[in-house]
Amino acid sequence: MKGLEDSCPNEVVKIKKIAVVSTGGTIAMRAGEGGLAHPELTGEELVKLIPSLDGRVQIEALSFRNVPSSHLTLYDLVELNGYIGELKDKGFDGVVITHGTDTMEETAYFLDITLECGIPVVLTGAQRNASLLSTDGPMNLMDSILVASDDAAGEMGVVIVFASDIVAAREATKFHRTRVDTFKSLELGPIGAVNNERVVWLRRPVHKDTYAIGGPMKRVDIIPSFLGADAALVHACLDSGTGGIVIEALGAGHLPPAMLGGIKRAVGEGIPVVMTSRVPVGRLLTGTYGYPGAEMHLRNMGVILGEDLSAWKARIKLLVLLSAGYTTEQIKHEFEKNMY
Repeated sequence: MKGLEDSCPNEVVKIKKIAVVSTGGTIAMRAGEGGLAHPELTGEELVKLIPSLDGRVQIEALSFRNVPSSHLTLYDLVELNGYIGELKDKGFDGVVITHGTDTMEETAYFLDITLECGIPVVLTGAQRNASLLSTDGPMNLMDSILVASDDAAGEMGVVIVFASDIVAAREATKFHRTRVDTFKSLELGPIGAVNNERVVWLRRPVHKDTYAIGGPMKRVDIIPSFLGADAALVHACLDSGTGGIVIEALGAGHLPPAMLGGIKRAVGEGIPVVMTSRVPVGRLLTGTYGYPGAEMHLRNMGVILGEDLSAWKARIKLLVLLSAGYTTEQIKHEFEKNMY
């Protein structure tokens, strides 16, 4: 794989120029009065916490936001997309984004399907703030800079680097609320790792889609399913003007019968309905069960299968496709094209 070969003895190695873009999150937090953590550290302060990489990487620290990631909006993500494009035009060879873990996988996936800048983009953060003895932020940042400066990183799409693992944005899941190795690809494992300050690639991501951001983002809602669920939430979303719905189904794609009236109404009103599952690993069935509310029945009603995406990533993809003006049939194709 490109980027894995050792350098020749007389080869002149280019010093990569890497932007560290801070958006806030736990990695930028310190405990204040009362011991509660708040965003305080700038990008420059974060870079000062790691060993010098002079002679290996040229680092420029930039501050984009300084907020908990739960405060970020879709407008912030659209702006961040444009900001990264500007950094590429300014000669940066890679970008590291420090970010809160709560919504990191959504930001990473949004950038993965909307960026065409051609340079490595890495997201990282921390589970333990800078005031704690065992803070994980500096090591994650160090590893991320090394990944962003690796020659092969540009071929991997947007990635998350955490606890020395490199995880593809499409596959990344925050699986633990507090552990420092929280980001995993639960089904396929990492695409690489950082070991002894060396980037080791294990595989390439299989799927890579890129879409242009179109007009304003429409509202897209996520609706859970559970034992005894009915259509009240579906009707509420339709009544409030939703542009799309993601249903987090049971098992491999099943819904309680009481939800079906709302689904039928949504499809009838031309609102795309994408189905995922509350089960974190595996893919939806396509034709195994035949009872009302099973996958075959839902497909015949016009429900779109979200393959193996989580509900929140399916929402991001649906938002982007709707902004680009895709029809329901085109949306169906983009979600289901890799299923057969």
